[in-house]
Amino acid sequence: MEQKISRYIISLLLLLAFIAPLQAQNAGNRQQGNRSRQSSQQLKKKEKTLPEVTYPLMNGIDVGVDILSPVLKLFGSDFMSAEAMVDVNLYNRYFPTVEIGYGGGKSINDYDVSIKASAPYFRLGFDYNTLWKKAHGNLLLVGLRYGFSSGKYDVMVPDMTDPDYTGGARQTNLTDNIWGDTSNYMHEGMKHTMHWIEFNVGIRANVAKRIKMGLMLRIKYRLKASVDTYGDPYYIPGYGRYDSNNAGVTYSIIYQLK
Repeated sequence: MEQKISRYIISLLLLLAFIAPLQAQNAGNRQQGNRSRQSSQQLKKKEKTLPEVTYPLMNGIDVGVDILSPVLKLFGSDFMSAEAMVDVNLYNRYFPTVEIGYGGGKSINDYDVSIKASAPYFRLGFDYNTLWKKAHGNLLLVGLRYGFSSGKYDVMVPDMTDPDYTGGARQTNLTDNIWGDTSNYMHEGMKHTMHWIEFNVGIRANVAKRIKMGLMLRIKYRLKASVDTYGDPYYIPGYGRYDSNNAGVTYSIIYQLK
């Protein structure tokens, strides 16, 4: 009987000796987990209390010129424009913008009709910097523009020989849709006006002190147009081809004023 009691006591002591370290280890794990959670919570609190990047009302004025159109002209484009822009940086977030330019050129379409156009134009609108919280100074812009152009254009058909239609004779006249007679089709100094709206998205990156490069994609929709009776213009400076909508790109060198 005493031996059985001794064995029970020894077994109980061994069990307690095995359980005690486990309980101590579990308690340590719980304490470590609590410390980890507390540290994580403290880090989150610190992150929440970190101040955001803030900018003053005025952050400079940017002026720039488009260099893409002259480059395309060198590679054979029929039309070219000279364009400059000015915008104001408000809170590094809002950019009221004015763009002015003068464009022109000459093209011959598939029907051998020569069309020449030249006119000034301007755009007025704003851009929004979606990276306004960042301190690196690069911009990702989305924007809106109203555009207007008013100028003159010429439409004329040069002398031509077409055996399929003239039997080899020289054809210099066309039928006038207004009067019904034939005459040399040459109308110069016709006037046009064009109103349009643009939806823009672009980037502007720092490349040197105060010098930036900007790339802007422009989706354009015609609002209202007025053209002459004798033919439509092929090209509207500042807008592009005379369609209900089109797209364009500008690539600018920009200098930041203080």
